[in-house]
Amino acid sequence: MSASQFVRRALAPGRPERAVALAASLGAITLIDPAKLRAGELAAYRTTLAGITAADLATDLPPRTSPAARAAIATLGAGAVLGLSPLGEAFDAKLQRSLARRGVRRPRVALAIAGAALVLASELPGILAKRRASRTGLGTSPGAGLGTDLSTGPSSALGIGPAGDHTTLGDLPDGARALIAGMLEYSAEPSAGALAAQLGDARELVWQGVPGSYDVINIDVSDAHAAPRAVPHEQRFPVTAEFRDPDSGTNRLVRLFVEDGLLARLTLEDGTAGDATRGNTAGRTHRASAAGHWPGQWPSLAEVTFSLESDAPSDRRAAILARLQSRS
Repeated sequence: MSASQFVRRALAPGRPERAVALAASLGAITLIDPAKLRAGELAAYRTTLAGITAADLATDLPPRTSPAARAAIATLGAGAVLGLSPLGEAFDAKLQRSLARRGVRRPRVALAIAGAALVLASELPGILAKRRASRTGLGTSPGAGLGTDLSTGPSSALGIGPAGDHTTLGDLPDGARALIAGMLEYSAEPSAGALAAQLGDARELVWQGVPGSYDVINIDVSDAHAAPRAVPHEQRFPVTAEFRDPDSGTNRLVRLFVEDGLLARLTLEDGTAGDATRGNTAGRTHRASAAGHWPGQWPSLAEVTFSLESDAPSDRRAAILARLQSRS
């Protein structure tokens, strides 16, 4: 994971790292008494405070917000902080004097602690909501990985929910990420390189509170406008991943779908790659009637069989007869 990807992930809403970073930043700058700063130092102080505000706004917007809108909102927020700085500093000085009159020996420390506590309190509901979603199956578990319990939530099979639904972005489980990487590495397709480059920025798109299919993980690629696109733009990736579910003892087949040249969906089916090649629909019928679920644990890659889909006819005998008839 690159440094920029790590920063984007750490500052995503609902992440504890985001709350700690914002609280520490605001607490540290509150320790500074702006009334004691010279002109150049005061300008740097105000710029830093505006930068913290811009970063907070830019990383707390809905995931589908365009980069231009994100930059505009962050700029407006920073401008408001700079414009209102004299009023804010006057209020800060008044508050500091009030604390000193009440016997507080270190008013700047008290203000810094209070500011950091307010930030943590404002971020706590988002953190708790994300953890609650991962436990109840309405989100993803950041720690879900190979050989660990899986907690993916119900996702719309097409990534589209009814009007009024609220979407959130969660961490793509490590097990799903490893499975996709294995499928891409197994293939010699030219599109595999572009998809692999997108994988580091891939997250799970979750529709909260809406019943849906449990056999689909919808994928969102951050900064999709700058990501390399796979060609063809619309495709079912020609590599399947097959493993045996330890809970049910049935074979499970995983497929990867690409839309608009981007990673879009990971689907789970009952059956085998051979069944799909032969046109056997029994597995799909069973899956539809049973409302398939991801298994309780992700398989290790050693337990997965990767297969490249064949261009061979599903009925070889019929194909041979057709060729013979065309020659006669």
